[in-house]
Amino acid sequence: MKLRRTRLYIPGNNPHLVENAGLYGADAVILDLEDSVPITQKFDARILVKYSLQNVNFGVSEKWVRINGIGTSYWKKDLEEILPYCDVINLPKVESLDDVDTADEEMSLIEDKNGIEPRKLVPIIETVRGLKNAREIATHPRVVALAWGGEDLTADLGIPRKKALILDYVRAEIVLAAKAEKKQALDTVFSDVRDMDALYQYAQRARYMGFDGIGVIHPNQIEVVHRAFRPTEEEIEEARKIIEAAKEAERREGKAVISLNGRMIDPPVVERARKILALAEVD
Repeated sequence: MKLRRTRLYIPGNNPHLVENAGLYGADAVILDLEDSVPITQKFDARILVKYSLQNVNFGVSEKWVRINGIGTSYWKKDLEEILPYCDVINLPKVESLDDVDTADEEMSLIEDKNGIEPRKLVPIIETVRGLKNAREIATHPRVVALAWGGEDLTADLGIPRKKALILDYVRAEIVLAAKAEKKQALDTVFSDVRDMDALYQYAQRARYMGFDGIGVIHPNQIEVVHRAFRPTEEEIEEARKIIEAAKEAERREGKAVISLNGRMIDPPVVERARKILALAEVD
């Protein structure tokens, strides 16, 4: 499964930021055509994003585009122009499986017309209704991850985000909905670009809640988040011991049970250890 620890949002109407998007080392770069682009600049931003996807070197970063929502008059043209050139469509304000089906049908038409492979889709849950339907939304085969938007969702709830006691429940619902379908769960952005200590704590907590990554809005946040998602030395050492015990069990003919320091180790624990070691090797 592809690493998506960081997804860097870049306004689609900012040529300087867009042309340098591949320099920052984020796992994914999201060229945004939605909230960061005023209505008067929707057309120009779409053309700039299309040109950038065709010509800019994005390095190791997966190429995402956040299009306008299907409740707007812009989304079909967004898809028509940019779908052949990106890896993932980030679909905002998804409230139901019907929304995903609608986007999927339009994407399929464009893919067939251009003779390209199916693109991935990441819905953003930003309303209470969307949260209620998150588990159904995650079942769609085109969906590879679920994300959520903190500002929009708390606005829909009618509460300030900084004091929203319900957000741990929201995060748990996103994680459970995604993981039940073997999809990734992606946490919302951390908006304070000055407080790196708080960002580290936020990202590490997201990791331990089961998220695979968070959104970032400034390149300086990327390294901090990657460090937060790296397993600790204690986790790495324990994982190595588990893998060594598993290898020793394989060497012993007929030895199906793995034991480590008197503790029985079953296959899911071995698989988790492998994932931890793989994540530890990533920069």
